[in-house]
Amino acid sequence: MAGRPSREAVARWNLAYAEQTAALFAATQAADAQALSRLAFGYQAVAEAWRVLAADLAVPLWARHASSVAAEEFDRRAALEWSRIAPEEGP
Repeated sequence: MAGRPSREAVARWNLAYAEQTAALFAATQAADAQALSRLAFGYQAVAEAWRVLAADLAVPLWARHASSVAAEEFDRRAALEWSRIAPEEGP
């Protein structure tokens, strides 16, 4: 039987996802550079939290792979938001 991810990894994911969700709602209200930057950083934090879960050897291989794919998607979303702020620049 496979184990579960560490409590720290899950807590990190929960915090990152809560901030990203708050940033997403803020960006829908005011799509200015500050709101979009917060959203991009939120997406990056969620991507990093997914990578931590993907690296957790206690998690089944299929879940680690899914976490890795999710990290790539949130990296893509962060890059999209950075491009909306400054098309030629990034973090």
